[in-house]
Amino acid sequence: MQKIILPFVSGFLAALFFHEATLALLHAAGLIDATGFSTEPFVPLGMPEFIANAIWSAACAVLMAWLLRVGPERAAPWVQAFVFGGIVLTAARVFMVDPARGIWPSGNMLPRLAVGFAANAVWGWGALVFMRAFMNPALDEG
Repeated sequence: MQKIILPFVSGFLAALFFHEATLALLHAAGLIDATGFSTEPFVPLGMPEFIANAIWSAACAVLMAWLLRVGPERAAPWVQAFVFGGIVLTAARVFMVDPARGIWPSGNMLPRLAVGFAANAVWGWGALVFMRAFMNPALDEG
């Protein structure tokens, strides 16, 4: 359970409480136009964008937990989780998710990448916060 379900739930919650909240705070500060918690339909699936993002983030959290070897007996990889979220999720969005939706990388990508890196890096940190909060050392399978 601590290897798949826990990271999945942690990634889903981190997308809602950390990623979308970061976008909302950046919007409130007047730095970006996106508001966070977007209810625009996610093109291939038709569900709200923030729900599709949370599901995608949940799947990435399982990968992050495996790659960073997150466990209750180990020291928490805070910096690595921050970097994983910022780089891997941003790259996946730009090179996989957006092209699948018909949005191709073009023009000046720096502003979009900077916002994506910031929100996704905070997601990585938040996913690790939830994983560490929910882990039980007695249930570790080794």
